[in-house]
Amino acid sequence: MSVTTKTGDQGQTSLFTGERIAKDDARVEAYGKVDSLGSALGMARAFATNKRVKDDILAVQKQLGMLMADFASRNKPPRITAEMVAGIEAEIADIEESLPALKEFVIPGNKKSSAMLDLARTVAREAERRAWTLARRGSVAEVDLQYLNRISDYCFVLMRLEDEDKPNL
Repeated sequence: MSVTTKTGDQGQTSLFTGERIAKDDARVEAYGKVDSLGSALGMARAFATNKRVKDDILAVQKQLGMLMADFASRNKPPRITAEMVAGIEAEIADIEESLPALKEFVIPGNKKSSAMLDLARTVAREAERRAWTLARRGSVAEVDLQYLNRISDYCFVLMRLEDEDKPNL
């Protein structure tokens, strides 16, 4: 099967559930921005030197596929769970305990990988805004909104960890 199907040539795309909708629909915007987040995280992972950061990014990337499926589906139970949100919260707390207290604004760019994590943080915020637009127009699981909110915080602490840590391959 070819990646070129020509089924979208008229401005329509298929949801995960098979329904056809406009390519500029809020639902497509939401999962498209999550797709962008996954790409930004992939760049950060490719350059990361800290093994924990690499592993944590990969785990999030795998979960983002489930989040995109949630946004690309209507009237289906979410694949993202409260346990996933709690797991990210626990990871954030654990990382924060290992880092020095913040005394000033963080300016990204000390390392390529941490700068990319900061970019991923901003893309996560964009994805969250698109998800809220969708939530106001259609159905979005509350857990999906919570998850996106936590991911931007997670990117921030991972960025700090990557900046603080020496290479750990």
